[in-house]
Amino acid sequence: MKCALGVLLCAAAFGQDAVPANPAAADIATLELTAQKRSLEWEALAKDMNERMARMLPCDPRAMAAVVEVSRASEARLAALSDYLRAVSANAFAETAEVRNLLVAEERQAVESRLERADAGQEQTAVDIQSDALAQSVKQRPSLEAPEKLLAQIGATIHQRAAALEQQTGSADAAVGLLRDLVPKFEARDAALREEFAAAESERTRWNGYYAARKSRAQIECTITQIGASQPKGRKQ
Repeated sequence: MKCALGVLLCAAAFGQDAVPANPAAADIATLELTAQKRSLEWEALAKDMNERMARMLPCDPRAMAAVVEVSRASEARLAALSDYLRAVSANAFAETAEVRNLLVAEERQAVESRLERADAGQEQTAVDIQSDALAQSVKQRPSLEAPEKLLAQIGATIHQRAAALEQQTGSADAAVGLLRDLVPKFEARDAALREEFAAAESERTRWNGYYAARKSRAQIECTITQIGASQPKGRKQ
């Protein structure tokens, strides 16, 4: 818990991009490279599809094959992008959940530290009062010197404990403050990722519809051409 807290507090100090990725980072990097590769493959095929088809007759099998090839490349690109964004989102959401859990734990620790510090303060006050009273009694009864020394040792121990609790409380409060500042930043990042994923899925739907329309168009053009060719010569149109 403390190790994870240290990582996240460093992120708060240097920006959330400083959060080291979890073991899934290697998989995410692979998915990112795959998405980039599929995008380049699609761009290479799509950029000259219209030019290639313009040189083909409507019923040329190569025309439909060209649309199918680019359509498959488009779907592969968008599927790879979806896989990448899904993995990034899952990793981000897990980090956000961890930050929230850490905040709850640190808030609980801060409360406990303050209660312990208050108890130690009360104990120290009580010992100080007893020490003052015993110091006055020693003047009248030297036999109380041993108890006075023992009480002084107890008071020193309580003082050290109170000082440690004071420092612990300060650290806990600082951690709580940083985590409370970090949580909304992580939540904003998660919201942005959800929007990006939704936009990618919307783009996927539009491109799939576009290539479906191109296939339909190619089939219709071929059908119209065949009908025209099969009509008897001299017949009025």
